[in-house]
Amino acid sequence: MSPLSAIAITLVALIAVGMIAGGQYGRRKMPQVGVFDGFMYLLGFLYSKIIHRAEFVVEDGVFEDIDGPMIVVCNHTCGIDPFLVSSVVPRRVCWLMAEDMRVSWLAWFWNWAGVIFVARNRHGKSGIRKARLHLKDGGMIGIFPEGKIERPAGKLLPFAPGVGVLVKRTGARVLPVIIDGTPDVPTAWDSIWTSSNARVRVMKPIDYNQTDLGSAEIASDLQKRFQDWTGWEVGSRKQSSAIEDASEDLSDPSAHPINDTTRQIA
Repeated sequence: MSPLSAIAITLVALIAVGMIAGGQYGRRKMPQVGVFDGFMYLLGFLYSKIIHRAEFVVEDGVFEDIDGPMIVVCNHTCGIDPFLVSSVVPRRVCWLMAEDMRVSWLAWFWNWAGVIFVARNRHGKSGIRKARLHLKDGGMIGIFPEGKIERPAGKLLPFAPGVGVLVKRTGARVLPVIIDGTPDVPTAWDSIWTSSNARVRVMKPIDYNQTDLGSAEIASDLQKRFQDWTGWEVGSRKQSSAIEDASEDLSDPSAHPINDTTRQIA
């Protein structure tokens, strides 16, 4: 057998093993996903475990009750946070991401992952509407209510009121996730190839429909819970977040013409 043939056979065998493993891993997702999706999620899990030595800590019974519309609320430590969370949560999480983080050559990945881009201005309301529609269809979205990466590490940023607006207007339950131990690097992209000892804690879902809290009170309550869970102080945010800017008008049905559509979504 020639060396070229041996290489070809080896590659075919590796692809076959990868597809089989992807199919098996895809069965863990709720609902079950196909071979390619399963393979992609498996790669994300292996990446989290090998490069970031991720430790996943899940409160008892959490994944027994995560059906229906749900918002993953997570503190933001670095660029790999969505990978880490998606590696442990068995449902597909469609993340809200600032429009200025969109890289054109990764368009195929953004489409596959179902990323919902939100502009850091009034145009961001279209992204919020898309997120609300996804929740209305029973989906799960992921939000970083701090609006930007925590600096310095080990200190929370104030939670944008917009997260409370989204929870209140959609009635979706909240799945809190706490991340620490990730790379403390200058940019979000640097964290992709910088190893770390990450820890991801998944807490029990919160149903604010069982309370009479308003939008601002929900955001404040979530921030207080994260303070208690982490023991971190809350710093200051010098600029508003994409979620806050885009959600601002959605809290007032008369604030903008698009709210005719917003009322239909609600």
